[in-house]
Amino acid sequence: MRCSRRSALRLLGVAGATAATAGCLNAGDLDAYSLIADELDLSSIERPYLWPDPTEIDAVTRVDFATEAKAAWLSELFDTGSVTVRQWPLVGRDRWGTETRPRPTFLRRDGTFYEVDIVDERIRRRDRWHFALERVDEAPPEDATLDGPPFGLSDQDERVLNAALDAVYAGHDGFLGDPEFDELQTVEFHHGLDADASDLVPSPSFDFVEYEDEYFRAVAERRSVDVPEWTYAITEISDSRSEFTAHARDAIVERDVDDAGLSEAAAGVLDDAIAEEPRRYEEGAPPSAELTEALDALAIADDLEPIDSYDERVDFRNVVVEFRDDVYRFDLIVSP
Repeated sequence: MRCSRRSALRLLGVAGATAATAGCLNAGDLDAYSLIADELDLSSIERPYLWPDPTEIDAVTRVDFATEAKAAWLSELFDTGSVTVRQWPLVGRDRWGTETRPRPTFLRRDGTFYEVDIVDERIRRRDRWHFALERVDEAPPEDATLDGPPFGLSDQDERVLNAALDAVYAGHDGFLGDPEFDELQTVEFHHGLDADASDLVPSPSFDFVEYEDEYFRAVAERRSVDVPEWTYAITEISDSRSEFTAHARDAIVERDVDDAGLSEAAAGVLDDAIAEEPRRYEEGAPPSAELTEALDALAIADDLEPIDSYDERVDFRNVVVEFRDDVYRFDLIVSP
């Protein structure tokens, strides 16, 4: 869940904002190691593994790409078998410590099921314009140019401005004081946006924005950024739903933990994680022998660093395994 104060207030009003942000899991809620699990029904494959309409997948940018652009990339993918895109994670990725790892991803087109894989990935360095809004505590100077809704901007610039407003409070619930960031939260003019047609860069048409009784200073900067680029390829699976489901299940389930020969204590760790209450297993640092054994069976232990090597919380997400004749999805949350 994205916990944006502005989005919560805008959609639900002040009374409903607590409900909008209640699902955010804070590192302070957990012990050093928290293993969480939920039962996974793979009798039918659904999102986030199967995407009937992949254009619903968001780009890794604050302003999403146009649906038409995504549809064109998909047409190339199905017509030629591969496509190269920037900043659009068609293959899902899960957090894995300080990195991410690809998730099995499937598409359906004209009744046929496909698996899509990353066959190449790289980082391109690009110079791009960025726009941001910086919250200020005092009213702007009298000679400053002040704007507020309705802004009268182009559709593109309205999207950028709204994204900049959301970015001010991104990841903050809005009820525990002012947000704090190490650096300005900017909106990138990616290759799907036309910076040359914008009134926000290189020089904003206003100095400050007034929104919901708050003031924000407009900032435009030219920055050098790392742009992820992926080449995807598809493999046809079947036009049979049952054959597809069997194939996808085998791809999603990583191992049968019952075959790992777990000790009674390590199996008890997993039992606590799948129990109805509290549906998690927790302990402090350093990890116990039984937790380490359980994480080894889940293939997490080899990538887990000593807890004092992490500066902030890290997650190991979506480990799908068979355990006690059922399928479970495990997450490990490490909170320094």
